[in-house]
Amino acid sequence: MVDIASYTLIGITCFCFGLIVSFQIAHIQYCRKLTLLVRRSISTKTIAPVLAEYEVMKAKK
Repeated sequence: MVDIASYTLIGITCFCFGLIVSFQIAHIQYCRKLTLLVRRSISTKTIAPVLAEYEVMKAKK
């Protein structure tokens, strides 16, 4: 029979794995958004896309 220590160890392992995976997913989404903004800024040769995105993020808060 599995004791409580084994369940605790499995729970902690799953929790840590979930944190690592969620951090990686957030990092990938952030990098994709950043590269999109950089490409738009390079193509327009201005920082207007970055400023527009900042205004959108500020309005959401």
